[in-house]
Parts: sequence; structure tokens; C-alpha cells
Amino acid sequence: MEREKINDRNNLLNKFNLIFASLFFSLMTVCVKKIDERISIYELVFFRSLISLLITSFILKTKDINPWGNNRKLLLLRGFLGTVALLCIFYAIRNMPLNISTVIQYTYPLFISIFAGIFIKEKITMNIVLGLILGWIGILVILNQSQLAHLNVEIEKSSILIAFFGAISTALAYVTVKKLSLTEDVFIIIKYFPLVSVSTLFPFVLINWVTPNLIELIWIMGIGIFTQLGQTFLTLGLKNLPASEASSINYLQVFFGSTWGILFFSELININFLFGSLLVLLGTIISTSKMLKNI
Repeated sequence: MEREKINDRNNLLNKFNLIFASLFFSLMTVCVKKIDERISIYELVFFRSLISLLITSFILKTKDINPWGNNRKLLLLRGFLGTVALLCIFYAIRNMPLNISTVIQYTYPLFISIFAGIFIKEKITMNIVLGLILGWIGILVILNQSQLAHLNVEIEKSSILIAFFGAISTALAYVTVKKLSLTEDVFIIIKYFPLVSVSTLFPFVLINWVTPNLIELIWIMGIGIFTQLGQTFLTLGLKNLPASEASSINYLQVFFGSTWGILFFSELININFLFGSLLVLLGTIISTSKMLKNI
């Protein structure tokens, strides 16, 4: 009985960690969208990663932890997947309304349900299939051409494809984090993400360097700080929750992203957008719930 109470308390704490992660990640997207397009996506991701790498390396040094971890191949894979996902996400944020890019990004829980079943043997059930169907109907409602025209929005198909590729990469990164959390310290997992990003993006940044002005530098610092906070709370939250269950909580970022889109960028939403978002959310909830597990 006492152990049950402790587990419930820990689960609640992990869920709060994921709520904070969603909030900080949503604030990161605001910072990205505020920066002028003269600064390349490569440079933004590089700076975000450099800030995170410095902070995480300092934490590891103070904790006197071996900074290289145990499962280095999987850690490098997590870093690569995170880098690809971040490049796609930043591109989508810059080239699409914040509320729509956020909804597409947060289709990743639907992909997690599949990848978690394939790679870490979490059971794929009928509710996951139903959740996927509802989620994709919701996406089609949101991205319907007449719906976008009603919002005075034009989105290139390439931007939509890149946004979805970012969601898939995010889902794969989440699954690797879940597997790594069994053997690695939280900050080791976090460190490999920016380590790979900084290493791979440095040549591109060097060739296409643009010096940020003071305002841009402040927003870039915001990207690094909010992402670091988001990564920390995310990794803590994922440590002891099933990957599919944890991902549904992170859908709160859609609410945060839509709110910031309205407040800071004068973006519009209508009943179709709300209905489509609700279907995606419902699909996520169903795919991560236990109510159909026995079907």
C-alpha cells in the first residue's frame, strides 16, 4: 500500500515534469519565430545546442559523472535524431503559422506508439490503431486547402513534409531516450543531443556565418535556455513513465503554441482548426489509454 502511494506520487511528479517541459518548449518556439530570417536555421540550432552543451557539461562536472556514458552508439543515435528533428521543427516554425506547425509536430505521440511497440516492445493495441486514425483525420481537417484559405494562410507542401519528418524524428528520439534512461544519467542523455548538433553543424555555420545583433542574440539565448529547461524536465518525466503515456501529456504544447500564436503573432484560429486539434488530441489520448487494452 505504501509502495503504491509512492509510485502514484512519483507518477504525478513525472507528469508535472512533462507539463513544464511543454511550457518551456513552447516558449522556445516563440523565440525561434521572433528571429529574423537572415539568421539561418543551421545557426539557430547550433547556438541553441552550444548553450545547452555548456550548461550540461558544467552540471556533469559538478556532479563528477563520467561525461561519455555507457551505451555510446545509442547516445550518438539519440543526438543525431534530435538534431534532425530540431532542424525540421525550426524550419516549420519559421515557414508556417505557429499553431499549425505545433499541431503537426505534436503528431509524434502517434508515431511513438508504433515505434515503442517495434523497438522497446511496448504493446501495440487496438486503441493505438484507433488513435492513429482519429489523429490523421484531425490533421487532414487542419491542413485542408479551403480551411487554410479561410485563415488566409498559404503553406508549401515541402514545409508540411519537413514538419512531419520532424515529428517522426522526434518520436524516434523519444524512444531512444526511454531506452537510454534505463542505464544512463539524465544529463548524459541530454548532453549527447547538443554534442552531436554542435559537431555536425559547425562547418555549415562557419561557411554561412551571420553575426546576430543584440536583439537577435537575446532571442537566441532564450532558445538555448528554454530548450535546456524543456530537455531536462522532459528527460526526467520520461524516465519512469511509458513512452506512449508520457507523450500524451506533452500535447499541452499545442495549447501553449496556439496561445502564443494569437498573442504574439496575431494568428487566427477557427472552428475547423479547433475540431482538427481536438481529433489529434483525442487520438493521442485513446492511443495512450488503457480502456481498450483488452480488445
